[in-house]
Amino acid sequence: MRIVIAMMKHETNTFSPIVTDWKRFQQWGAYEGAAVQQIYGGTGMPVAAYMKLAQARGAEIVTPVAAEAMPSGPVLEQAYEYMAGLICEAIVNGCDAALLDLHGAMVAEHTLDGEGTLLARIRDISPDLPIAVTCDLHCNLTVAMVQNATALIGYKTYPHVDKYQVAEQVGTVVLDALEGWCLPAMSWGNVPLLSQTLCQGTDDEPMKTLIRCCRDAEQHPEVLAATAFAGFAMADMPDAGNSVVIVVDQNLQLANDLRDQILRKTWEAREQFVYKSRSLNKEISKIRSLPD
Repeated sequence: MRIVIAMMKHETNTFSPIVTDWKRFQQWGAYEGAAVQQIYGGTGMPVAAYMKLAQARGAEIVTPVAAEAMPSGPVLEQAYEYMAGLICEAIVNGCDAALLDLHGAMVAEHTLDGEGTLLARIRDISPDLPIAVTCDLHCNLTVAMVQNATALIGYKTYPHVDKYQVAEQVGTVVLDALEGWCLPAMSWGNVPLLSQTLCQGTDDEPMKTLIRCCRDAEQHPEVLAATAFAGFAMADMPDAGNSVVIVVDQNLQLANDLRDQILRKTWEAREQFVYKSRSLNKEISKIRSLPD
């Protein structure tokens, strides 16, 4: 068994004047080949979870690239194509599955849907390849992303403290599918809502309830994963906003029903996603009321 594991992440603020070139990725962290395993092995990052899963199944691991840059303007075409090219080359060389750590809000000079474009290219190379995808809670989910992934899920925490666990979850789903233990199917949808980042904390409402709904959904034996994305409004692209994706073992009607339930709750809570500033005195009073 040969598994390609890669990371290609950027949260793109299309309003930022800061250029996102390959140098910016290198400044934050860009590694290729064996260096990926040396740098990320044993960490709490998604690629580390993927590597551990692959090792447990006795797979040969191929790590073409792991690159991430801090939020800034659209990714330059040259930088995007360099990373995507490394990943696609690894797929061309042959593999049994691909486990990818993406963001979900990457915009490049030549594509508004950085992740969907990458996944579509991989799918063109290998139409039946099992593909696992982890995304940030701030993912702007698109048709291309869902259509070209086998299973896609996102973080359930903001601040993001469950990256490893999320990758472990989706990686297990896809490797189980590869071995014939399940047949993943996905249902997704979104609402016309650009929520404020300051209203997206998962310890507070309304995200707290939406995440609880996802965790409750995952208790069903046929549900493999459930995600409520908060979206990233600073990426000015058509699919920006809140969305939901449900991964099930074959039962697509169940996925559709759960999707609709969580989307309905998202829309009902839309006013809570609007940030309203408070006076300094009120903020101080709130802080003083918090437990030690």
